Amino acid sequence: MAPKAHLLSLLLPRAPIPTRRLLLSISLPTFFATATMSTTTTSPPTYPIRPLPAPPSSLSPPREPLPRIDETNDSDFYSQPRFVTHIDDAAISRLRDYYHWNLWDGAPENSGSGSSREGKKNKKRSRILDLCTSWVSHFPKDMETLAVSTARDQGHEAHPSDEELEVIGLGMNEAELNANPILSHRILQDLNTEPKITLPPSNSSSSSSSSSTLDATTCVVSIDYLTHPLTVLRSIHALTRPQGSIHLVVSNRCFPTKVAGEWLRVSEEERLEMVGRYLWWSGWEGVEVVDLCEKGGKAMGMLERVFGAGAGDPLWVVRGVKGGGGGGVGRTEL
Repeated sequence: MAPKAHLLSLLLPRAPIPTRRLLLSISLPTFFATATMSTTTTSPPTYPIRPLPAPPSSLSPPREPLPRIDETNDSDFYSQPRFVTHIDDAAISRLRDYYHWNLWDGAPENSGSGSSREGKKNKKRSRILDLCTSWVSHFPKDMETLAVSTARDQGHEAHPSDEELEVIGLGMNEAELNANPILSHRILQDLNTEPKITLPPSNSSSSSSSSSTLDATTCVVSIDYLTHPLTVLRSIHALTRPQGSIHLVVSNRCFPTKVAGEWLRVSEEERLEMVGRYLWWSGWEGVEVVDLCEKGGKAMGMLERVFGAGAGDPLWVVRGVKGGGGGGVGRTEL
């Protein structure tokens, strides 16, 4: 390991830190948010959604690679496994709920026809890329159970329920990838040196010609580390079926020396707009942001005002579709 990288590894925390530190690192709102954390909801939750318009033609895409404070090899920085979660339990719970309703129960059929974006799927067979993944993907229990079953039985006869969830994990630490049980395929790749993605052949029992393409891509609090975000997102776009979707999860936590471009110099709102521009410039459409920040009830709001802290880490999803018009993805509506 290079001397500079070694020094940074000693100084930086094992898990990412908030870009804006709260006055109290352990607060009553966070305690109550964790204590009352629920499982997947039985009906679609309602989160604020707003469109992120395409950037004006006068605004040019950034030149890649984007600069960072620490330009040393990422393979050194991520060489040691980090078996930690990078967002708190309350945020993970909200993200699992979002995945349940937007990647599974509320997602459109994966027939490739693009005829519907609402309602339950009649034929549940999906292929999802979990980009920059680790030892956990934060999928809800129903998706996690099916993905584990699909990974175990890949290449065999169809499941009795005729359901398959094939998850491809792309990450930088082999130990973390191997510890993630839901993955049918594991890709060890540094996207900052090799930004184009090649998918492994599908092991799905389905004979559909679209089985080798992606239905959706997820990326949890990692888009800010990519020095070639447009190249990566274009690569994913090319691998995605028509009406397929991408879900880039954003929070306020990061390893500050490794984030790329202007991430540390702009506000949270400007970061969301930046990620939205990445998607537009990469060919995605219907780009919008879903606000998964926990607002809490009346009592929670009072505690937030008194202690200056929120109910868990803030969380947003910047998402888009391939070859689709407006209306967003899934059933979460304002």
